[in-house]
Amino acid sequence: MIRTIFKITFTDDTIYYTADRNDVVNKINDFHKNDENFKPYTMGTINGVLYNNQKKVRGVKDVERFNVRDFYKEFIDKYTDKIVKNKNGKEYHEQSIKRLQNIFISFINMEVLTAKNNGENDDTIKEHIYNVAMLKV
Repeated sequence: MIRTIFKITFTDDTIYYTADRNDVVNKINDFHKNDENFKPYTMGTINGVLYNNQKKVRGVKDVERFNVRDFYKEFIDKYTDKIVKNKNGKEYHEQSIKRLQNIFISFINMEVLTAKNNGENDDTIKEHIYNVAMLKV
């Protein structure tokens, strides 16, 4: 289950989103592959930046992390409302709803992060998710 979204802001103001710490390390190192003075990031380095509040961030402006449920809150709330309203005579337990939400998060994560990395604006992404996930009323 994806629990964290990472946002990298490079020195040229390019922004990259991912849900994988290895991808964070690889993207930063790829960005600086032609800079012979750049000391490559390792998993330990990125963990220090993300979790130990190390202030020294080299080669990038910022690396942020977001809780996935906060990042997609609007979509998750709308999806949950749809499940609860369209019961069709079924009674969903809280754990069943959480499991369905996790599946939904995995689905929209593929769509949203790719779209954000391709430069699409938030309104376009929102409209796309609403259409694909049939969240429009």
